[in-house]
Amino acid sequence: MAKKLDKKTKELVYEKLDQGYIRCAAIIEIMGTPKDYVSKTLKAYIDKLKQNKNIIVIKENYAKPKKHEQMFTTFVEIEMLVKDASELAFFCFDYMPSSIEIIEPEKFFYNAPDFAAFFNDMVARLHRLDTVMKSLKAKSSSLERNAGLLLRNNIMITLKYNKDMGLEDLAKATGIPAQQLSPFLEKLIREKWIKRENNKYNLRKK
Repeated sequence: MAKKLDKKTKELVYEKLDQGYIRCAAIIEIMGTPKDYVSKTLKAYIDKLKQNKNIIVIKENYAKPKKHEQMFTTFVEIEMLVKDASELAFFCFDYMPSSIEIIEPEKFFYNAPDFAAFFNDMVARLHRLDTVMKSLKAKSSSLERNAGLLLRNNIMITLKYNKDMGLEDLAKATGIPAQQLSPFLEKLIREKWIKRENNKYNLRKK
C-alpha cells in the first residue's frame, strides 16, 4: 500500500493489536463484463466486508479494469485489522483473495482450547461448504438430465415428421451444433430410440 496511515489510524492499529487483532493485507480480484459493472461489483464486495464487525478495513486501493479477451478484470488491495486467526481463515473462505500478507504481529501464541475451537469452527465451515456443493451438484445433474430429455424429445418429434435426416439437417432442426449433437445421437442409437443407415437417421420401429 503506497498511502501511509494517518495518526488516527495508527492509534487504532496499535489499540487493536494490543487486543489481539491481526494486521494484514490482501488482494481480491474479480472478472466480468461490462466494465462499469465489474468496478461496482468489487466495491460492493468490499462494502459487504466492512459490515463485518470483526474486520476493520483501514486502506483500500482499487485498480482500473483491464480487458482480458472478452472480459474485464480488476482488483483491490486492502489493508485490514482482523480480530483473530479464525476470522482471517473465514475471510479467505468467503472472499477468496489471490494473496494475503500478515504484517503484524510476527508471532502467534494460542492455548490448546482456543486452538481446538479454531479448528472446530473451520471444520464446521467446511461441512457447510460440502453440503452446498453437493446440493449444487444434485441440481446440476437434474438440469442436465432434464435438458437431455428435452433434446431427445426434440429429435424424436423431428424424425417423426422428417425421415432420412442427416447429421447436418438434424443439427439445423434442433439448433445444436453437429459436433455436439453427434455423441448424443450415438447414445440414442445405443438405447435403441433411433437408427442410422447410410448416414441417415430415422426412428426405430417398436
